[in-house]
Amino acid sequence: MRGFRQHITVERTAAGTIDDNGRYIKGTVTTMDIMASVQPLGSQERYTLLGPEGARNTAYVKIYTDAPLRPQSAASGEGEATKADIISYDGRRYMVIQCDAYQSHVISHYRAYAKEVLVDDDS
Repeated sequence: MRGFRQHITVERTAAGTIDDNGRYIKGTVTTMDIMASVQPLGSQERYTLLGPEGARNTAYVKIYTDAPLRPQSAASGEGEATKADIISYDGRRYMVIQCDAYQSHVISHYRAYAKEVLVDDDS
């Protein structure tokens, strides 16, 4: 799978904190470079992720990589909430919405799905 991969930039935001006055301080954003294959969704994936109505004016992609990507998660128990990773590809920014591990020890990898970040989205 390495032959089809290219360099992709990932933005990862650390968890925010609460200062002594009770105000929220956003986490810092770091960037990292990964090797990944970015592909359009297949018709069945599009139907499964978006439903029969689809999503108008929004692009979705799937990403194959050796690096685990983080979707957004809510705080639970002792765990902290995390912001989704943002990837830059082909002049657009995409927010990771799901990442599944395929760790078969033959061709171990991660498959992630991402949604285009639009101008009016809160990112």
